Amino acid sequence: MNRSSETGHDPYLDFKRKVVLDSKRVAETNLTFPEEAFFDYVTELLSSSGYLDNIEECPYRNSQKGLRIDGYSWNELERTFTGIITDFDGEEDELQTLTQSKIQEIGKRVSRFFTQCTDSKFFDSLEVTDPGRVCADYLNSYLDEIIKFRVVIASDKALSSRVKKLHIDPILDRETSIEVWDIERLMDLELSGEESENFEVDTTIGGSGIPAIPASQTDGVQSYLGVISGNLLSSIYHEHGQRLLESNVRTFLDFRAGTNRGMRKSLLTEPERFFAYNNGITVTASDLETKTVDGQLVITKLQNMQIVNGGQTTAAIYFSPRDKGGIKTPNGDISYKSIDLSKVHVQMKLSVISAKDTADDMKANIATFANSQNSIQQSDLVSNHPFHLRIEKLSRSQTMPSGITGLPTKWFYERARGQYSTKMRALKGNALSRFQTEFPKNQVFSKTDMAKYENTWRMKPHLVKKGAQANLKLLGAEIVREFEKDESRFEVSFYRDLVSKMILFRSLDRAILTSEWYKNENGLKAEAVTYTISLVRHSLQKDKKDISLKRIYDSQAASTELLSQLVSIAQTVRDKIADQGFRDGVVNPSEFCKSERGWKKVQTLSVDISQFSPRDIANDDDLLEKASEDKESNKLSASISDFEQVQAISHQEWEMISSHFRESGYPSTHQNVSIPRSCAVLNSTGKMIPTERQLKAAIKLRQLAYQEGFEFSD
Repeated sequence: MNRSSETGHDPYLDFKRKVVLDSKRVAETNLTFPEEAFFDYVTELLSSSGYLDNIEECPYRNSQKGLRIDGYSWNELERTFTGIITDFDGEEDELQTLTQSKIQEIGKRVSRFFTQCTDSKFFDSLEVTDPGRVCADYLNSYLDEIIKFRVVIASDKALSSRVKKLHIDPILDRETSIEVWDIERLMDLELSGEESENFEVDTTIGGSGIPAIPASQTDGVQSYLGVISGNLLSSIYHEHGQRLLESNVRTFLDFRAGTNRGMRKSLLTEPERFFAYNNGITVTASDLETKTVDGQLVITKLQNMQIVNGGQTTAAIYFSPRDKGGIKTPNGDISYKSIDLSKVHVQMKLSVISAKDTADDMKANIATFANSQNSIQQSDLVSNHPFHLRIEKLSRSQTMPSGITGLPTKWFYERARGQYSTKMRALKGNALSRFQTEFPKNQVFSKTDMAKYENTWRMKPHLVKKGAQANLKLLGAEIVREFEKDESRFEVSFYRDLVSKMILFRSLDRAILTSEWYKNENGLKAEAVTYTISLVRHSLQKDKKDISLKRIYDSQAASTELLSQLVSIAQTVRDKIADQGFRDGVVNPSEFCKSERGWKKVQTLSVDISQFSPRDIANDDDLLEKASEDKESNKLSASISDFEQVQAISHQEWEMISSHFRESGYPSTHQNVSIPRSCAVLNSTGKMIPTERQLKAAIKLRQLAYQEGFEFSD
């Protein structure tokens, strides 16, 4: 059964039309196929949502053997190897149905490919740079660690029934499932405005639920104390994996390096005492269902369960019974596989946050204040951090030079997923046309995009290759420190440079894709882009030079000469990365590129900077002049931001801050008293506008007041 545009308005068909047209537009620009653009769209969406990390593109086809794969992902937190395959028909005005039999047929192509990867004859038949060989290399290097296989099918069709996950025959004797992202599920995720897809956790698996007692209740937040069994916690993690873990916990934990030995030993030798030894887990959810059993409140379901503290505990309980080896005792060896999780119980502190507008703040605060053995949350760059808010604001206000297109436009920063699509859905007719002209679709960028461009420019390509979420987390820790030290760095000049970095990165990506050498032998494009830009900057800076971001910004394009040189260097970089000899024995090129060792090795490559056009390169004098201009631009931009920041604080709070310093012993004429009072008058009457210096002082005085114990609530 197909749904066509003649049957009336269908939001999913409208969404499919948009996705298909966007895929065709991108493919036409990049001289590729729409199916490849669709794969990029889907994997970017799944990566930015944290559903899949470390996605590698890997287009491999063998129709004679019925083998196919488009990409893969190794998740060390779940020890799950995922194969990704697309099902794209490209019809603009028809929404076809994806049946379960078709899903099974598509999934078996990936299943057969994974099975073939371990066959030495098949493996040896593949060229070294063949994407299939790269994937096979990767799979074989982790084969002993893999617990589960997963096949992800992305389709522009609609499922005949709303089944998201299906089990198929095991791959290489491991449990295997098929998960489908059809057009309806993709639309729901993109337009939800949420960081990840909503999901439901059944807490009655193998039992009646989680016994709990209500602890407190405030506006929008209900708190409970409960006890969760080891079996249930393990089953929940097995079913939902890393989606249970807040991004800060997920990125920090290194399960592959080994779960905590102390917890593993306790689980094996003293499972009944694990509750007494362990601090438990801290959990948030958006909603819950309960029932009463023999007078006891029992939690039966949790919506969007997140473990914001206790990831190591969860890992220990899940992985320890699956670990090899054991411990020695006078009576013989005891295998870890004999761990009895039915004897294990864990304390759970649950906060159900129903108010969506405060959910991010609440989760961040709960994670920060949770009793954690690993202090990892303090530097988290959450969506509502002032840095993100500032980039969002600048993106809405900064009009770009006309450049080569002749049209002045703006870039659109999606601080939260789906902002761009949500804005378009709210507009009609001429208003929609004006918005699309002002903010073209190809000038939309997300938090993970920003992190990719910024860390590439910071010459940290090995961090970029760790995956979208991990890279954002690692950059975020730096940004938070830098922002707190001197937030004036992140004003208009930073934003303009960021736009230039985006243009450079995207232009090189397209140029490599369409180059003859890449067409003849494709693969490792993502590695080539980030490593090439980093290497060229590293080489230029030895001579106190750099790529001219100013020229890119003024033209809103990277010059043909610059791209030509970069593409040539990229060929050398890609070929070296593909050479196992250059990698010093590291089998997989992707793993090599994720390591600092790999980046240091690439830095040894020689780059002839004399071949670059002087117009594309900024020398020492140019850089000094730009730094001076940036300082003035930032100063002006910061003064506007300071004024807005002061205005955003109520006049009552400013009055209380003034009183705080007066009560601390400062005379009424002292600036600590008078400046906050001036801000109070400004916000209540619009008079007594503070000077630029006073505005900066007011913001610092407010911070000082809170450091001294001042508290205010309206």
